[in-house]
Amino acid sequence: MRTRSNRSAALVLGACLAVGLTSGCEWTDTTAQGAPSEQEKLPTDTDEKQSKKHADDFRAWVDAHGTREQKKAASRVRRVIGEWDDKTGNAYISTDINGGTKPVKDPMATARALATAFDDWKDAKEGYVSVYDVYGNALVMNEAF
Repeated sequence: MRTRSNRSAALVLGACLAVGLTSGCEWTDTTAQGAPSEQEKLPTDTDEKQSKKHADDFRAWVDAHGTREQKKAASRVRRVIGEWDDKTGNAYISTDINGGTKPVKDPMATARALATAFDDWKDAKEGYVSVYDVYGNALVMNEAF
């Protein structure tokens, strides 16, 4: 009976692939116009002193102006890499989410809180922020700020 199920599954999969390949399917990039390509891994930090200063400035702003959730999330920020101004730029927030001494109960909510706080802190016409966990894996990518 199991052999028949495996053969049936293989036939169904083959039919789906054949239909998909002949139906005119194509890849469509849905990245917003002007948005950076998705950076799934944290970019190399070429200026650690500056990125740590950006992180200190960001945490200080969040401590003074952020919500309770944002303040808690900001304690996870280690570095803020990137260049931006009031017109454009990209920011990459390095955190200890999924690591550190105290685990985060909801890593995605923490990452979203950081992206929202960064948007509140800096506002560019075409700026994007991404948030990364302790291993350098993207949690939130290309949020406009």
